[in-house]
Amino acid sequence: MPADYTVRKVLVATDGSPASFAAISDLVHAGLPPEGEAVVLSIADRVPLFPPRTPEEILYLEDARLAVPRHWARSAADILRRRFPQWVVREETRAGAPAREILNFADEWSPDLIVLGSHGRSTLGRLFFGSVSRKVMLEARSAVRIGRRLERPDSEPLRILVGVDETPASEVVVAALSARHFPPQTQVKLVTATGVFEYFSSDILGSSVAVVPSDTIDELRRTAAEAATAVQEKLLAAYPDWKVTLSREVIEGDPKSVLLDIAEKWPADAVVLGTRDLSGAERFFIGSVSSAIVAHAPCTVEVIRRRDEADGSTPS
Repeated sequence: MPADYTVRKVLVATDGSPASFAAISDLVHAGLPPEGEAVVLSIADRVPLFPPRTPEEILYLEDARLAVPRHWARSAADILRRRFPQWVVREETRAGAPAREILNFADEWSPDLIVLGSHGRSTLGRLFFGSVSRKVMLEARSAVRIGRRLERPDSEPLRILVGVDETPASEVVVAALSARHFPPQTQVKLVTATGVFEYFSSDILGSSVAVVPSDTIDELRRTAAEAATAVQEKLLAAYPDWKVTLSREVIEGDPKSVLLDIAEKWPADAVVLGTRDLSGAERFFIGSVSSAIVAHAPCTVEVIRRRDEADGSTPS
């Protein structure tokens, strides 16, 4: 049977920062169902300056170490309960390296979606992204949503930018989004970047020689655009009852630049991408495309992964 992409279990990681609380507020735009289950996880990653000397000190320091994360988790859980009153929400705290503890908990609980905050596009923000959010995005088995606060009027329709290509990952993205509960006026734009074909030349004995004729390059451009259009039409035809306002574009250019440019100018409230299984060269692809978009996009970014068809779970 086809994989089920309904989101029933959400893992929200919070570090008490405004960014993490912004990601929680942004969840109302994620198309989540009215009922579900959420765990708010907060991590204590500080190491005591002086190691404990007795069992009593160990217990005392461990409890003190978790006191602040408990407060963060409780505050975040209260926000979730107000925004999703029919959801079952509980709190968890752990001690250790934040990214590793988030991934470990996700392996134990198997959420459908992991939610983290973004610390912005500054140098410090990208450093945080590299150390926590990027690691979770690369290694998690479920979808990962890096939430940002939306500066938008409530009266405006939600705008979702979806990057698609010819790979099965794009089928997964459209399947997952069609299972969400978005308002009917939501605008979804499918965009395919076909790559850049340049007039290649090489210098042989001091003379410039064309490697690829210009008419061949034009034909490559036409073929790529036609193939991309066919892919988009196939994806949309599979979900004729998707109740959102759909549009699509095929643009020649580098995927990172194309998606970031549209996200800025449209403007998008979220960019949604698919991912291949994370191994070898595919991990490099994720690092070079999704990582760049998450680090630099002006809006929320969600990376969606394939689930096994038999039971709807993410692949191991």
